[in-house]
Amino acid sequence: MAHLIRFALLLTRIAAAIAAVAVILMMLTVASDAFSRQVFNARIPFVSVIVANYFMVAIAFLPLAMAEAQDRNISVDLVYGNLGPGAQRLVGLLVHVLAFATCCGLTSTMWDEAMRRYASGSVAVEDGVSMAVWQGYFLLPAGFALLAMPYLLRIVLGLAGAREAREPLIPDVSEIAGEGSQ
Repeated sequence: MAHLIRFALLLTRIAAAIAAVAVILMMLTVASDAFSRQVFNARIPFVSVIVANYFMVAIAFLPLAMAEAQDRNISVDLVYGNLGPGAQRLVGLLVHVLAFATCCGLTSTMWDEAMRRYASGSVAVEDGVSMAVWQGYFLLPAGFALLAMPYLLRIVLGLAGAREAREPLIPDVSEIAGEGSQ
C-alpha cells in the first residue's frame, strides 16, 4: 500500500512540475512574441492558440492534485469544527467519496470529449493555416484523474482510521523551509 501511495504522490508532483514548466514556457513564448512584434514588426504564428489550448489548460488543471495533496483547496468550516471527532471523520469521508466520484465522472466525460476531438482531428485556424489542437484536450482528463488519486488515498486512509486522512499528504515547501530555519 505504501508503494502505491508513493507512486500516486510522485505522479502528483510530476504533474505539478509539468504545470510549472508550462508557466515558464508560456512566459517565454509570450515575451518572444512581444519582442518579435516590437523589434521585427512580425509576430510568431499560433502563439495565442498554443497559450490558450496547451499552456493555460496545463497550468489550470495539472496542479489540482497537488493542491489537494497539500490540503490547499478552499474550505469553509462553519459546522465541521463544532462536530465531535467521530462525526468529523464521517463527514470528511463522505466529502472525499463525493469529490472522488465527481472527479471520476469528470475524467470520463472529458476523456470522451478528448477522444471525439482526436477522432475529428480538431484544429485551430490562424491566417488560413491550420494547427492541430486535439492534444490539449487530453490534459483535462489527466488533471481530473490525478485529482481523483488524493481523494482515493484519503478515502482508504480514512477507512483505515489513519490520521493522515485529515492531514496534508505532501508537505508544503514553505512549511518544510520554515522548519529547517528554526
